[in-house]
Amino acid sequence: MLNTGCRVALGVVASSAFFWAVAGAVDLGLERVQRGFALPDGGEWYTLALFVGFIVAYFSVASLTDTAVERYAALVPAAGAGFGVISCVLMGQQTRHWAGAAVMALIGSALLLMVHLRNRPRRARLDAGAAE
Repeated sequence: MLNTGCRVALGVVASSAFFWAVAGAVDLGLERVQRGFALPDGGEWYTLALFVGFIVAYFSVASLTDTAVERYAALVPAAGAGFGVISCVLMGQQTRHWAGAAVMALIGSALLLMVHLRNRPRRARLDAGAAE
């Protein structure tokens, strides 16, 4: 995975799988089991996508921090959250689907806002240096 584009694409696919699984968990709901809560029967793919998607997306985004696109690393999970919003609304139109979609949209927006606010002082220094 030497190519930055491949790492970004892998991260977007993995984070999309993670948020698709979250949307599936919202659609199926949770059932009470002996040790807490779990997805009902038929949710095995969602469980697999939750774990694998999170791990692969995490390492993909972590591998982007050493490149020139460090400030754009938050776009990877934000794109996945956007896919999750669309998936959640397409799976159903009940209140829980809209609430899950709203939470995923807030997560994606908050990631972008945090990166923007974090990079604002750096941009101001660069603009001040260019003006001199």
